[in-house]
Amino acid sequence: MLDFESELRTLLQAPYSYIHLVTHDEARAVSLVTRVARHTSRVVCEWSATRGMELSDRRVPPGNFNVVLDAIESETRPVIFILKDPHPFLDDALVVRRLREMEGLVAAFGKTVVMISPVALELPELVTDITQIHVPLPDREALDEICRVVFPPDRWPHVNRDSLVASALGLTSRQSLRAFHRARIECQSAFRLGSSTFDLEGAILDEKRRVIRNTDVVEFVEPDFDMADVGGLEELKVWLGSRKDAFSPKAREFGLPVPKGLLLLGVQGCGKSLMAKVVARYWGLPLLRLDVAALFGGAVAPDAALKQAIRTSETLSPTVLWVDELEKIFSTDSGSSDNRLLGSLLTWLQEKKQPVFFVATANRVDNLPPELLRKGRFDEIFFVDLPDRRSRENILEIHLRRMARMPEIFDCGEIAELTPHFSGAELEQVIVSGLYLAFGQKVELTQEHLQQAARETVPLFRTREDDIKALRGWARERARFAARDATLYELFGSDRPQPRR
Repeated sequence: MLDFESELRTLLQAPYSYIHLVTHDEARAVSLVTRVARHTSRVVCEWSATRGMELSDRRVPPGNFNVVLDAIESETRPVIFILKDPHPFLDDALVVRRLREMEGLVAAFGKTVVMISPVALELPELVTDITQIHVPLPDREALDEICRVVFPPDRWPHVNRDSLVASALGLTSRQSLRAFHRARIECQSAFRLGSSTFDLEGAILDEKRRVIRNTDVVEFVEPDFDMADVGGLEELKVWLGSRKDAFSPKAREFGLPVPKGLLLLGVQGCGKSLMAKVVARYWGLPLLRLDVAALFGGAVAPDAALKQAIRTSETLSPTVLWVDELEKIFSTDSGSSDNRLLGSLLTWLQEKKQPVFFVATANRVDNLPPELLRKGRFDEIFFVDLPDRRSRENILEIHLRRMARMPEIFDCGEIAELTPHFSGAELEQVIVSGLYLAFGQKVELTQEHLQQAARETVPLFRTREDDIKALRGWARERARFAARDATLYELFGSDRPQPRR
């Protein structure tokens, strides 16, 4: 926040003629401009279409935008004019032309016009005249001040304000104020009804969910899986465990950079999307999923939609932003590739400062742009292979438990032997098919049902063996294997690839 105030102070002192502050938090933006202006002893005049503007010698009536431009043009003092939501008036070509002609006069008298609106301006005629800045959201210090107003330390001594503030990161000052008040009211109601505990942090996160529901490009996902629901992938689990606190203030104090992201590529149905959900839950971060259909089918261009998704994820940071099947967006031979879209993502991955962890999955890598796979775009690229026998046994046990069956009464090792090239999703279907067989016979699930289901299931490997081998060969030198026994040793013996360490 100090960096933003310093930049704003420089722009106002220069002075720049036109500054556009992009934010939904209008009151806070006005407060920041007023505070900076106070240090330079400059007068601030605010205008809105509904209230007009008060000057020292007259009042500018509301409504007519040209009237306020008249007032700005005739003012000879170095006034800072704040125009709230001027963007609807800037669709008028005559207004835009007038602003171009006024720019030199505004600069000559040391005046500054600060436009505040939630909509980024796309005005080619004024691109060299307007300095556009996205106002950062309140930091921990600002949110702590708001939190102390709602939860005074003398009346709420046991409230963990640090946790509440951390939960509110990514909200505007108005949103955080509403969230704190709502959490306090719900907490008091719960206590009146006899409850001894209440999840204050959860109530704050509910406000974040409401923010996400108002967007088109990303959706808020409730992760319903944790690390215990994943069979195998030990190396990936260890990697995630070593970075569990990477978004904490202690990590920043230690000098660690904010983690960039993770690319999970590999065989279809082997748990890549599952791991994206697990990352968010394991790290205790909100999970946002990029809607690919909305990216290409919305009212705005794909690159603009991607930038909107990135801004939303940064607004709610720290968070995990997940995109499934990345190759469908950036494939070089499918016709869906967009250079601007790719450029926007690459620039963000390389330069992003906000704590947003980007998790992408891909089933194919041969059609992905090589720029996307260059070292430094992601923290790590993991290859998720078909599970080995021990992992298959573990996966079968997990799915039996999820379907309310005791794995101890089954010989999962035998079923694992019968399924040497099955993916995790196919192993799940073995359990499901066995349950259908038992249900049709009106008996409880038995080992024989699982044996029959395993023999009748045809795995994807039968038809995609060459593709899977090629992908495995690519990963041998370019990726890190997610499992310790990273290949199907029972299929390839001594020819199995050795994972990169």
